[in-house]
Amino acid sequence: MITLFSKTKNGKVFLCSKCNEIHIEFNNLNFNFSDIEYKHFSNYFLKLKLDEWERINKDSFYNKKIIIPIGHKNFNVILNREEFIELKQLLSPNKYQNQFQLISTSFLNFIQFNN
Repeated sequence: MITLFSKTKNGKVFLCSKCNEIHIEFNNLNFNFSDIEYKHFSNYFLKLKLDEWERINKDSFYNKKIIIPIGHKNFNVILNREEFIELKQLLSPNKYQNQFQLISTSFLNFIQFNN
């Protein structure tokens, strides 16, 4: 059984009852989280400020100027303005996400790297 939490043009967030994980599909990205990990990731992402990231990375060689580290030193998510806004919309709390308990975790370490 699949429970759909959120959906946009390019993505969706859903809970799979088989593996009991929350999956984020967005463009060519896929994340698989426990409910605690998902809450931590979505809270982290929702606090990011679009204008700040564009300013920090304005001189970056990358075409997409929003470069977001996601906790692994060899992998960053890079987005343009429209993708950033859509992913924020996808991760924004809605009526389904209220069923998850907000638990602060220290084992996931999402650090900001300025490029």
